[in-house]
Amino acid sequence: MHVRIVGVEGCGYGADDILKAAGGVKRARIAAANELLVWTAAWADAHPAESIMESGPGMAQAIRPGGEGTPAVNDLAMLEFVTKIGKSHAAGMVFIGDVLDLRHRLPLLWARAMRCEVEEWQACKIARLTHHLTVGQAAEVDRAVAQCAGRQPFGKLRDVAEAAILRVDGDRARAEYQRRRKQRGVWLSQTDDNGLKGVFGRLEPLAAARLFGRVQELADCLTEGTADERRAEAFGLLGDVGALTRLLAKRRQPELFDDDLADAVAALTPDDEPDSVVEESEVHPALRDRSVSVDVEEMIFAEAVERLVAELDPKLLMPTSTVVVHISAEDLAGSEGVCRVPGVGPVLKSVVGEWLGHDRVVVRPVIDLNDAPPPVDAYEIPYRHRDHAFLRQPASAFPWSTAARRLDLDHTDPYQPNGPPGQTRVEKLCPFSRFEQLSRPGARCRDCSRSVSPGRSPNPACVFPRTGLSMVLPVGWFRQCGSRGWGSCSRGSGSE
Repeated sequence: MHVRIVGVEGCGYGADDILKAAGGVKRARIAAANELLVWTAAWADAHPAESIMESGPGMAQAIRPGGEGTPAVNDLAMLEFVTKIGKSHAAGMVFIGDVLDLRHRLPLLWARAMRCEVEEWQACKIARLTHHLTVGQAAEVDRAVAQCAGRQPFGKLRDVAEAAILRVDGDRARAEYQRRRKQRGVWLSQTDDNGLKGVFGRLEPLAAARLFGRVQELADCLTEGTADERRAEAFGLLGDVGALTRLLAKRRQPELFDDDLADAVAALTPDDEPDSVVEESEVHPALRDRSVSVDVEEMIFAEAVERLVAELDPKLLMPTSTVVVHISAEDLAGSEGVCRVPGVGPVLKSVVGEWLGHDRVVVRPVIDLNDAPPPVDAYEIPYRHRDHAFLRQPASAFPWSTAARRLDLDHTDPYQPNGPPGQTRVEKLCPFSRFEQLSRPGARCRDCSRSVSPGRSPNPACVFPRTGLSMVLPVGWFRQCGSRGWGSCSRGSGSE
């Protein structure tokens, strides 16, 4: 089969034709990949272990590539099949195991794959995550995953699967966590051609975040160089206890560094008269009997060290971190549970407790998502509304987006300077990444500066929702719902 790519220009293709053709190609690709799942299962059915007539060295053997509850198959027949579909023996056996796990252990996800609602590779990856589970445990994961499969990008789908696995198989997850802890370490690379060395470390997520936060705080105290250069210099200061303490103390307790003392030190080495004589009576008491050739910064710090012992608040030099943990009331009350930590993913509750590891913990009140703050009239979004909106929806609402960090909030209905009061409210705010917000249909038309209708791209057949669902609504449904606003349609959602 030969495929000829024809240029669009001059062929009479309109925007609607291009979008429909692209959508058709995508559906055909998913259908072809998912059809291979069916033929793989059919081949396994045609060559069960019972089909082996003779046994012995070099003869066919019964193997079970799938997990518990899947049938055994003829290994030589499977080798013939995986060769035909262009996979190695190892990769092919894994693929066959995924297919059997899907059909026999994850029937809901299998049904979605058969309807081409889930791509083949996504379904196989979920099956691989559940391979070690029992049939009953896999069924619980299947029910959790099937609710959002095909409606969210794979990153979010995988988080749902991992959280469900933690819930049904906490003991294994705990053992896996202890095994991973033994893989922690810090390594020093060889000097490269530029005369630089690299430092590589594998840490617990919270420890890594705390270390980076300390480096960033030190970098903020520096003024020269780019952001990366300042962080590199700050990282190097971690090995200089004196300089590290001075920077932190000066940043967190500047009152320890007396301005009068700084002026007195500067007076010892005046710029305009470097050879002038200073009378002893004019010297600050802390600086008498010391050399007149001094480093101003070092002298200030030396005097401040004496005050550190008596006046420094040790709590101000201790590391401070903010950890946002999402946990249900049932898991919080139970002996073990599953938490969701933004930027990390599903984590056992006991593991989060080990991350803290001390009693200097301040628990902040939980924001009740059922108690939304009252709307405001200004375009700017208050912090309380912002926190509430991000807790309500911590990831981007752009179709199939996986963005979950550095998000901006946008009004679902364009703000009108002379419009009605209370336009800025939590239920009318949606998170997007900066690029998604700037390129979002409805922000500005691509070929002119005029504003376009909310949620509609310059191509009328492509309409994006302003709800928390990451999908594209057919244009007809938008027209039915447009007068009532986004998310008000009572019909289901789909893609076209």
